[in-house]
Amino acid sequence: MTNRGLELPHLFLNSGEEVLPVFSSVEVASRFLSSVVFGEGWYVREFSAGELVSVLFSLCEGIKQVLLNPLPEALVGDEGLVSFVVDRDGFIESLIES
Repeated sequence: MTNRGLELPHLFLNSGEEVLPVFSSVEVASRFLSSVVFGEGWYVREFSAGELVSVLFSLCEGIKQVLLNPLPEALVGDEGLVSFVVDRDGFIESLIES
C-alpha cells in the first residue's frame, strides 16, 4: 500500500466543474460519506479554519468552487446544488475573517 498523503474527495457537477464538498460538522460529513461511494479508505477529519485555509491553498489550487453541506440525494442531478456552491476564494476570505 502506498501512502499518498492527504487526499480530499471531490465531486463533478453536470457542467464538468470540479467542486470540493465542505461540511459544517463531523456528523453531517459522516452521513454524506456513508451514503456516497467514494471507495474504501475514506474517513472524516475535522479541520480548524486555519487548517482548511491551508488545505484549500495547497491541495485544492485547481478547484475553484466549494460545495457546502451537500446532501447525497441532491447529487443525482445537480440543479439543487447551485445554491450551495460558493467561490473558493470567497470562502477562504470568510474563513480568514471569522
